Amino acid sequence: MREDNVRKIWSDAELDAALSDLHGDVGEDDGLAFARASLMAAAGVPAPPPERRRSGTWRWIAVAAAVVTLVGGLAIVTSLRTPAPEQARPAGTPLDIDRALTPGEFHYAQKLTWLPGLLYNRPVMIQQSVEQWIPADPTGVWHRRTRWTGAVRGLDESSKVQVNLQPFDEYGPAGRFASGGPDLGGQVSPRWNTPFQNWLTPDADFVASLTPDRAKLLERLNFDTIDQSGSGKAHTPTQALTMVRNALETGLVRKDVRFALRDAFSDVSGAFVTPGHTLDGRPATVLITKDTDQRLFLDPTTAQLLAWDEHTGFTPTPDRSNEVPRSTTLPPPIGSSGPPTTTKTTPESPAGPLPTKDLQTTYSFAITRTSG
Repeated sequence: MREDNVRKIWSDAELDAALSDLHGDVGEDDGLAFARASLMAAAGVPAPPPERRRSGTWRWIAVAAAVVTLVGGLAIVTSLRTPAPEQARPAGTPLDIDRALTPGEFHYAQKLTWLPGLLYNRPVMIQQSVEQWIPADPTGVWHRRTRWTGAVRGLDESSKVQVNLQPFDEYGPAGRFASGGPDLGGQVSPRWNTPFQNWLTPDADFVASLTPDRAKLLERLNFDTIDQSGSGKAHTPTQALTMVRNALETGLVRKDVRFALRDAFSDVSGAFVTPGHTLDGRPATVLITKDTDQRLFLDPTTAQLLAWDEHTGFTPTPDRSNEVPRSTTLPPPIGSSGPPTTTKTTPESPAGPLPTKDLQTTYSFAITRTSG
């Protein structure tokens, strides 16, 4: 008889050992998966592909991550930790940022800010990132990306959240985004003393209208029509600071105009400029409003934006006890990364205003060869 026709006869002990090895990694979860697949097959529904095996802690994390409630962009999950706040990206050197761009290059700007809200019936701050790419020819298409970074401040260690990080992308010809509403730039009204100017939603035409004339900029900071109320009264220091901040956030304003804006703001009644430092210790020229104590931090050598400090706390509103309010600029949409909410609350009362003195809005600027 040939060797290849000889079959090994297994002893009972050998057979038991082999079967044990074969099925030793099959647990109760696998049996449930097999039963689920059988039921779905009987119902004529294709079964989902099997998940990659996890063991130990990773198996626990996978199970926890699956127990998620998605409501308007926020996923509540028992997790090991909440992501740390995102840091502003390093800016290019001053010479790089202010040089003329070549075709295919983009002005890049990032704003990292904290938005107030309520989670588990407690006041929290949620970090949001807004990035913008402007082509070498600003009359081309601008790209803006808004997303939550995942960082949340104000919850204790026993309450963790996982925020939907899906970005929301917008494209606006010459900086005119659909979410900004109708373009009123240059329009006039009997109720306005001056034509409407897009200080609050800067586009290519508006930025091009800014000149390094300190006196002219002061007049504009005082009296340009920036909203449809158009009272004709001189703007408050905080309104003037908001106008300067929105213009500089684009990263498109020329260096000489940035310095002229800084100097013009110092001439606004109720505003002043002084040397100082950002929270992380960087030297800065600080623009301050006397009416609200808001502070805008500029690089002393370039007048580029470094940080913004509102110097305000947040007092939650009872009738919005489970919702994070929309951004005052552009919220991402519901169902992608839009204002995160949760249906889970606790009976405890809100803890009062959440200190925000260590939560400055920060900025970074660069030149890139990609548009996001």
